[in-house]
Amino acid sequence: MVDNRITRARMRHHFTYNAWKYALLVALAVFGWDLIYNMTAYRPPANKKLDIYILAPSADVERMSADLNAELRAAFPDQEAFNFLAIALGSGDQEDPYAQMQFSTYVSAHEGDVFLMPWSRFRQYGGAEGGLFLPLDEFVASGTLELAGIDTSAGRLPSPDGGSALYGVPAATQKGLEQYRVDSSDMLWSVAAYSRNQENAVRLVSWLMKRFDESVSKSK
Repeated sequence: MVDNRITRARMRHHFTYNAWKYALLVALAVFGWDLIYNMTAYRPPANKKLDIYILAPSADVERMSADLNAELRAAFPDQEAFNFLAIALGSGDQEDPYAQMQFSTYVSAHEGDVFLMPWSRFRQYGGAEGGLFLPLDEFVASGTLELAGIDTSAGRLPSPDGGSALYGVPAATQKGLEQYRVDSSDMLWSVAAYSRNQENAVRLVSWLMKRFDESVSKSK
């Protein structure tokens, strides 16, 4: 007669040789739940969110997001999310190849609505040759983009029609960026030409420029 009694010794023997199976089962359950959650989690549509990419090696975007999100939600009540992301891609020739690959991947996937980047990068990716950024002249003319006397000459690049257009707005006067470890002296704001939330992205640029100007005067 077969002895099928469950004893302490048999349990100890079973778990000694089969513990990895239970560990694997738990790991698969956690992975499966995480996968299902990520696949079904709500994501705002493209016209209800704005992604801001800061191309500066030391930018503290976590603090920037924490400081600004409540204000942004009040200023843009029709928007559901504001995402700040730093890419360690500066203006020098010696760059982290991962940062370059990261930026290229995001752009290829048409991610990012607003960019803040050094002039050398702006010149590389903007204008008729680069094609990454949206011409802003019509938004200036309509009052959507408020320049408040900013010298925009550095933001003009050759356009496809053979003339020039405003593709970026210099951030040199926005010294409030320094509290987030961003040196604004050689940086420009731009809007991605592929953005599916262009008008709000331009309005956001106008808001950010004013906000980082005001943060300096408030601190004095």
